[in-house]
Amino acid sequence: MIRLSGLAVNRGLVGGPFGSSLVSSDYADDGIPVIRGTNMGCGRYVGGEFAYVSTDKFDRDLSRNVASARDIVFTQRGTLGQVALVPESRHNVYVISQSQMRLRVDPEKASPEFVYYAATSPDFLRQIDDRAISTGVPHTNLGILAELEVPDLPLLEQQAIAEVLGALDDKIAANTRLAATTEQMLRAEIDLRWLNHADRSARLSDFVELNPTTRLPATGDEPAYIDMRKLPEAGWSIAGVERRAAKGGARFKNGDTLLARITPCLENRKTGYVDVLSDDEVAVGSTEFIVLRARDGIAQPISFLLATESRFREHAIQHMVGTSGRQRVAANDLNDFALPTPDVSWLQDFGTRASATFAAVQANSTENRTLAATRDALLPQLMSGQLRVTDVDRFVDAATATPLETTDKDRS
Repeated sequence: MIRLSGLAVNRGLVGGPFGSSLVSSDYADDGIPVIRGTNMGCGRYVGGEFAYVSTDKFDRDLSRNVASARDIVFTQRGTLGQVALVPESRHNVYVISQSQMRLRVDPEKASPEFVYYAATSPDFLRQIDDRAISTGVPHTNLGILAELEVPDLPLLEQQAIAEVLGALDDKIAANTRLAATTEQMLRAEIDLRWLNHADRSARLSDFVELNPTTRLPATGDEPAYIDMRKLPEAGWSIAGVERRAAKGGARFKNGDTLLARITPCLENRKTGYVDVLSDDEVAVGSTEFIVLRARDGIAQPISFLLATESRFREHAIQHMVGTSGRQRVAANDLNDFALPTPDVSWLQDFGTRASATFAAVQANSTENRTLAATRDALLPQLMSGQLRVTDVDRFVDAATATPLETTDKDRS
């Protein structure tokens, strides 16, 4: 094992700016992007919607708190264990916020991609848990980060491991991009042909039933449970289910849409389309879910496309009540959301195509879960030496229906 400090370039470990050096009023519409907590947890690379600071602000106060391509960013406070690479992009430099830390690896000592994967391993996460400062908001610091260790492997072996794991993540990313493009195409058509029309003669309740009565079968088995954390903020695929004893909460089945009704979930579009259950299975979820089910004759994906329409979200947010930070919207306040009356034949045709598209994306989502599980199983074995890169094809063949493609260089 080797400490991160032993892999860093000179001054390669850098924290975010101090307190008042970067506040929300400094953010601009364009300029130098800022890596915040919302940009972590987006996969292998920092991503999502960035805030920006002007070049003047950057030059004056923030030029030391930077990250660039292939740097590794760690969360310092809050959701500890989050780590992401900085991608190759049109931005030559990023600013890291007060809650992040940056590691710049010496490429002659280590592969940044390998160090990233090592930093996602169970062993590394245990090191963070063991050293985290628990007073107040859980946090770490640069001194702690410098002492954390990753496997000290030959550089060529590091690169080979990173390529193997990266191939799995590349396929996951490709499937995710395809789903996003698909949703954009569906949304563009539904906006043009229906939702952007001026009349408002219909209501949400004409197309969708809210919180329909759905009973669990009397089998005595623990039902599938979908946690709030499983709902996506982009796309529609739910991350998976677990099993829990049946208690109070939402009841739903495949084809339903789950809308998280509390702050800040509404603002972050935390909404999912249920397609992870078996046929006719009924699942349980949070009491903070509003279930939307397309009415008879309306294609099931229509409920999701309506629930994520921007004007609908604004309507829901405007009708939230409760104390600050824990406001919620009631299902009854959504029923009267005004909509244009669509052309019936177009809606039927669109619904047929949307259903086929959602089914195709669901297959990709299933593949993504298999790929992610394979990656997570490979990672600790490759890091520990229990599995060699030359044995990966056999491992993946056993875990998935599609073998991982590798080059002759990878095999060597």
